[in-house]
Amino acid sequence: MRHRILEPLLATDNLALLFNAYLRGLSTFDMVTAPRETMRECNAAFAREAAGDKPKLSIVDQARRYYELTVLSNSLHSLHRSVVGALALLEDFLKIYQADLTAYAVANRLRSIDEWGSDDESDWEPDGFDEKGQKWKVAYKDDPTSLAPYSLHHELAAFFNGHDTRGEYIGTSHPSDFAVYSHAVATQTELSLRKMFSHGFKQDLTIYGQQADGQMLPLSLADQIEDELNEDIVNSSLVDEFNAVLYKCEELGQIYEEMAPDNLPLYVQLCGWLSKIVREIPRFEPPKGFIAD
Repeated sequence: MRHRILEPLLATDNLALLFNAYLRGLSTFDMVTAPRETMRECNAAFAREAAGDKPKLSIVDQARRYYELTVLSNSLHSLHRSVVGALALLEDFLKIYQADLTAYAVANRLRSIDEWGSDDESDWEPDGFDEKGQKWKVAYKDDPTSLAPYSLHHELAAFFNGHDTRGEYIGTSHPSDFAVYSHAVATQTELSLRKMFSHGFKQDLTIYGQQADGQMLPLSLADQIEDELNEDIVNSSLVDEFNAVLYKCEELGQIYEEMAPDNLPLYVQLCGWLSKIVREIPRFEPPKGFIAD
């Protein structure tokens, strides 16, 4: 049975590290919301709630959380892919095409039609003969009407609005849309192993910490509390950075939607902003692990 839904991003850039740290902060949610019922138990639980018998642990609420966490995980993967993809496209535009919007559109049109074809006969012109007869090649065009579907602005739509397909893209969600789970990440020590086990078994749990020499030694309660306080500070900063990325993506999404397709300086700025999101945000490393007795 597949329990884990918060799959980490495989990339190693700073944005991926931030998103992975955020996902790790939801590991307890991941564990408690994963379905473990048989089909018989699942159907019976939904039927009881539909009949008005709502238990202490609602399967409807649990199902909603599981679905939301699935969407959240998919969203972070998609948003990362969109930010990195838009950045790569803009950097290629600046480096390969020397920030020439027409040169980019001309080359993109020729490449796209050559790969995917075109039903417009004017897009093709004779290119000599071979053993099979007449050969054809993509006709060169540089008029605005022909280049519009191949412009840089049009290609960036795949990362800013997905060409109207569903899913998460740059600017499609606001920090408030993640508020419930961001609060859980910021306050994740409230669901620490020490607190959960101590509450469940009515006794203190021995927690071990790794020393500088690699030796594992028991931590005093004071040390455990201090570690949790330090983690709270880190977790709060993590959520602040996560929200800052979403705010900036929302701003960039609005800029993209409103910009003139031929606004060259704005493309340069977009590239710089996206680069900062991917490469300059703080690195959030995995927290130091503890072993419980």
